[in-house]
Amino acid sequence: MSMQGPRTGDWFARARRSLVNGVSSGFRYLGDEDTIVIDRGEGAYVYDMDGKRYIDYQCAWGPIILGHADPVVTEAVVAAARDGTTFAMTQRREVEAAEAVLAAVKWADRIRFTNTGTEATMHALRLARGWAGRDLVLKFEGHYHGTHDYVLFTTAGAPPAHLGSRLRPIPFQNSSGIPEGIRSYVRTLPFNDTTAVLDYFADYGHQTAAVIIEPAAGNAFGILPEPGFLETVRRLCTETETVLIFDEVKTGFRFALGGAVETFGVVPDIATYAKALGNGFPVAAVALSEEMVDGWRLGGIAQAGTYGGNGISTAAARATLGQLQATDAYARIEKVGLALMEGLARVLVEFGVESQVIGHPSMFSIYLGEGRPTEYRDIAGHDARLYSAVIAGMIHRGVMPCIDAREPWFISAAHTMEDVAQTLEVFSDALVSALELAGSLPSHLDEAD
Repeated sequence: MSMQGPRTGDWFARARRSLVNGVSSGFRYLGDEDTIVIDRGEGAYVYDMDGKRYIDYQCAWGPIILGHADPVVTEAVVAAARDGTTFAMTQRREVEAAEAVLAAVKWADRIRFTNTGTEATMHALRLARGWAGRDLVLKFEGHYHGTHDYVLFTTAGAPPAHLGSRLRPIPFQNSSGIPEGIRSYVRTLPFNDTTAVLDYFADYGHQTAAVIIEPAAGNAFGILPEPGFLETVRRLCTETETVLIFDEVKTGFRFALGGAVETFGVVPDIATYAKALGNGFPVAAVALSEEMVDGWRLGGIAQAGTYGGNGISTAAARATLGQLQATDAYARIEKVGLALMEGLARVLVEFGVESQVIGHPSMFSIYLGEGRPTEYRDIAGHDARLYSAVIAGMIHRGVMPCIDAREPWFISAAHTMEDVAQTLEVFSDALVSALELAGSLPSHLDEAD
């Protein structure tokens, strides 16, 4: 059964006549019958072109932290648009937003704005290489850092069976069009494997420019760091003068006002932010420790962008951070997120499904399989077919997480306990339907029906 109603289907057909596959991002295309066209969003909900309402747990893959069309952010953007948006000079809203970011991200000394997470990690890596005078970059399996060539290796789209020995992993290239030579500058390791990191640094530490890491795996089930892992990476980077980059594009301003640094207590040399920084508006930032500032201040390491720090994006950023700081947004997110995580876990236990609900209350995932995954290779045991069937059933019933289990569920401050109750009812119904279709419904439950 198609996920499109008649008007949504007509709009998608229209989209296909002007956009490649009807989308502007390849991740949005779910097939000709199941790619939905959205009319509008409000609070915790989105509405398709047929007027059908969905409880939205995709939240634009993380940016929507306050809720869709937050009135305070909207008014700030409208005011900025009236004053002109982009100049060939610093503008006052850029300064105000930078001050707000530094007040939240207390470890950083300076920032620069850009527009997307991809741009932010690209600039961060170039700065790290230029500062360290080295070429190698270490990243972790299943971690996603955008779509530029140097990071499209062993992301969440890589088949776990093709990653080689965990002692000497093989960087898996996730796209055609990347020059073959770039692979020689990239090294990969399993996340949360302290022994592998120690061995790597013993061999390559003084050749490595940077370690880039998602403090929590935002595209791989929201897997959290094991105790001591980030601390070990930090220590080794310090000892070898390797730049530590935290990719906080998803965790930043979502886990806490100070992001993963505040949550886990480990401080990087560079961090990248985007998504929740602007509550849906395109804004990103690269934050630098005091030691890293001279890399850009003295010149010679290129960083630029026509739209970086524009009035619209920085007005949205300042307003978003102001709301996160002045309201009980984080308390509401934690309450709703924890209730939903615990409720989903109870339903899965009730129906005898081996599973784990893992991650942070603001960003979590459901793993359908035995054990608790602590790194990307563990997800090979996940029952993707069952999960997709359950989520498809939920979407038909008006609740919309991402159909790919690797992408977490996101909670905004606009979600309510009433949304949780409806979601758990829908999840239970969709799970029963999927288990019945697969012939896996426990016999005692089948008899009770």
